[in-house]
Amino acid sequence: MLRNFLLITFRNFLKNKSFVIINVLGLGIGIACCIIAYYNNKFNADFDSFHSQKEDIYKISLTREVNNRQQQYGFTPLSLAPAIGNSISGLDQIVRLTHSTMPVRFEENIFSKRIAFADSNFFEVFDLSMISGKGETIKDEKSVIISKEFAGICFGTNDPIGKILKFYSDSGEESILMVSGIFEDLPENSSMQFDLLCHIDNLIEINKIEEHDWKSWVAATFLLIQDESKVGSIEEQLARFIPIQNDIRKDWLISGFYIEPLKDIPSTGREIWANWLFAGLHPAALIAPTVMAVLLLLLACLNFTNTALAISSRRLKEIGLRKVFGGVRSQTMLQFLGENIILCFLALLVSLLMGYYLIDAYSNMWPYMTLKISLSDGLDFWLFLSGLLIVTGLVAGSYPAFYVSRFNPIRILKGDVKFSGGGLFSKILLVFQFILAITGIVSAVIFTQNAYFQNTLYLGYEKDKVIAVPVDDNSKLELFRNTIIQNPLINSIGQSEENIGWGNYSRTLKWGEEQEHEVQGFDIGKGYFETMGLELISGRYFDQDFMESERGSAIIVNEKFVTDFGWETAVGQKVKESDTIDLTVVGVLKDFYPYGFWAKISPTMLKLGKKEQMRMLVIQTDEKNLEQVNKTMQEEWEKLIPNSVYPGFFQTEVVAEAKDINNQIRKIFLFLAIVSVILSLVGLYTLVSLNIIKKTKEIGIRKVLGASVMNLTKLINRDFAIILLIASVIGSALGYYLSDMLLASIWTIYLDTSVLSFVIPVVFIFLVSVFTLSGKVYKAATRNPVDSIKYE
Repeated sequence: MLRNFLLITFRNFLKNKSFVIINVLGLGIGIACCIIAYYNNKFNADFDSFHSQKEDIYKISLTREVNNRQQQYGFTPLSLAPAIGNSISGLDQIVRLTHSTMPVRFEENIFSKRIAFADSNFFEVFDLSMISGKGETIKDEKSVIISKEFAGICFGTNDPIGKILKFYSDSGEESILMVSGIFEDLPENSSMQFDLLCHIDNLIEINKIEEHDWKSWVAATFLLIQDESKVGSIEEQLARFIPIQNDIRKDWLISGFYIEPLKDIPSTGREIWANWLFAGLHPAALIAPTVMAVLLLLLACLNFTNTALAISSRRLKEIGLRKVFGGVRSQTMLQFLGENIILCFLALLVSLLMGYYLIDAYSNMWPYMTLKISLSDGLDFWLFLSGLLIVTGLVAGSYPAFYVSRFNPIRILKGDVKFSGGGLFSKILLVFQFILAITGIVSAVIFTQNAYFQNTLYLGYEKDKVIAVPVDDNSKLELFRNTIIQNPLINSIGQSEENIGWGNYSRTLKWGEEQEHEVQGFDIGKGYFETMGLELISGRYFDQDFMESERGSAIIVNEKFVTDFGWETAVGQKVKESDTIDLTVVGVLKDFYPYGFWAKISPTMLKLGKKEQMRMLVIQTDEKNLEQVNKTMQEEWEKLIPNSVYPGFFQTEVVAEAKDINNQIRKIFLFLAIVSVILSLVGLYTLVSLNIIKKTKEIGIRKVLGASVMNLTKLINRDFAIILLIASVIGSALGYYLSDMLLASIWTIYLDTSVLSFVIPVVFIFLVSVFTLSGKVYKAATRNPVDSIKYE
């Protein structure tokens, strides 16, 4: 019986090769996208899973009141862990971790790498796979453990154990550490990312920090709590350290400490301010591939159902003979359903081949994520493939199997059954196909329009003409500035402590008894306004000679600042900082976007900073000279400051991530649109062909009675024009809501949709549909009516 089933299946596939190829490829693409979505979600779900005690690790974070709400912050005081000591019951381990990017030298080569500093019990809580050496060597304050990648970059094929590395602080002070071990590179889906690891005392010594003064911060203070029931009690006991912190930092009061599981950090990290750990995938990077995969697979299944119904019309006599010779309906259903599942299995094999290519293309879209398909990934992957195969087979093939098995054998053999594969159900399926296709096109158009909008939006300053150079020491900054200022290609040079898109601080300012707002602050110096191209709309600039009368007493604010405080005239208004410092508004700036499209414009003040605290140089030149000026500055830097890697970057990099995300999501929806349109057109072509077959005699009779080609074309196309119209309305609405949801989840500043966002997809889908069907319809309408009337 099995042999007979397989033989019939094989013969049927040979007879309908185009049907098999189209659906294997269509389902294959849909399943391949589902596999990519699986690995994409798995990447996020497996964040930090290489730590064997992940379920028992927690992180302390803090909250403080910002604009009458409790805002979470990721960092914690350096002094918190030693203050806790053994005073909290139920706590098994406490370990601090922080990191810094600093110059590392080996012989003549210098590198800028991320160095982690941790307590000596780091390896008792976290897992790093050691290639050579032992993790316990972290207890030796004069040793450092390095990653496999850094070992290859720095030492090549030589054994690095025992080699000496030199580290340079912000002030240029040299520290020497010996390599004591090599660890396997950290996975990309790790909250901690670093190239070197050493004892936290090195950080304290290098930066001359007082460990117990509660003024310094670390990226994280982790807790190992093996008894989950103790978490609440430990969190309550942390409250006694709040007054200690606030007594020292009266200018930055905190509300409390809270404990968060390590497993939650990847998903919550993007909502936390000052989160110095790595967050998981952006929600858009999770949602978009999953949506695309589901839509494409559903589209492929609908297309399979429609074409399967059409092809089944050729097998009516086979069905009749099966039943006449004793075959029951269930056997017929199993035959057709089995054939469909085999077809889906072939599609699954094709999807694995496609997947190897598509997953590389997808990974290349995201620089922080590398995905690979591996058939040895374990039981979960095979269960996923098995479930995907069964679901696809049932969704795509169950209705055709049910439909064709219900025919009466006597009516089939007498020729009374006229197959209605182009009936209502098939048309409903086609509507859904085109809805998905138009959804994809609308989304692709909206993201393309938004990409253009964000690429051309003026952010309120000259981002396209500026190179920024963060310098860790003011003496170096002055030395470098005095050297490069001789370059005739440089239009202007400015300096500051903070820089637009690169950092700022927040302060609470009061006006009168009731008005109080949290504002962003920038401390700036000579030339910053002119170099960044900020526009003053009223008042004046600071005194550029750093007069004491201006510093700490005068501020320039933006339009949003004025609006929030409700002033009609801002210049001359006085506000208080920390209830003690009087600040006078001397000028008003046109609003600018400090963080591109990621945040709304906030009330902002600019102060005149202290000359010795300037840490950022900004250099303006013509766009055509950017690369040349940057290269020249790098050469000068290497001569003047040889123990530090040149840190310059283009100001446009502040919004580069937004541009990349825009382009990647646009590619995803463009791929969805192309595939969905092709599959929908295949379904449309199939149904039009069936419709023509059903109406062959009617067309011949109408033509004999004088119907024109135009009238016959309208007759054939009428139902399908209605299908496209319905799909256009629903697909446009669905595409709008899906795109708006994704845009809102990614950016705060984005383009509102326009009429063109919907007109372009609808016109496009109608044009390609007309082009696809024109030949078939014209041939039917111009056919000799004698042949049509004689048609059986």
